[in-house]
Amino acid sequence: MNQNMALLSQTEIDTLLDFLQKSKVGEEVMDQTSIDRLINLLQTDKKPQLKFNANIPEMRGHDEQPILLLDGISNIEEQKRCVLECKVDAGTKYLHIICRDDAKNAEYEITPTCVSELHFCRTDTSCWGYAIPPVTFDHIAALMTVKYTKSAFDAVCRIFAEHMFGDVQIIIPEIYMPTTYDLIHNLKD
Repeated sequence: MNQNMALLSQTEIDTLLDFLQKSKVGEEVMDQTSIDRLINLLQTDKKPQLKFNANIPEMRGHDEQPILLLDGISNIEEQKRCVLECKVDAGTKYLHIICRDDAKNAEYEITPTCVSELHFCRTDTSCWGYAIPPVTFDHIAALMTVKYTKSAFDAVCRIFAEHMFGDVQIIIPEIYMPTTYDLIHNLKD
């Protein structure tokens, strides 16, 4: 990709258009910051930092617009007040990622399909399974520009350690954990 974000090759333009059409954002207006962010996600000439879930884009610069927007949220500030949580279904024992908006008394379930398509799907029934890596939980928060509490993050870590390693007390390998920088920016005060 060209270093100048304003100049794209035809292949890069085609890739970006294909991504936008598949993500169903064709009817929405994107500002330059969002466009630059998408272009940055599509760069292939950089070697990404090795992390477990390379398919979920890692977000930098936390003053930017969210890529994954919730239905029913009228503005970005409204979404930023939401909190990311996790719950375990009593019947299936599957982990559910929930974005909670206390002001509206609303909960939005964030599914794997929502994340992979970068589009909120209220009727989607895909599930995460028994656990997700903590780095995935952190990346979801960054994609949505929301924060999570330490107790929610600790719960994700406990559940992941139990299902991945069979011991909730084990130290989770760094490859599954977000960076300190991401934790500082995504943990709710």
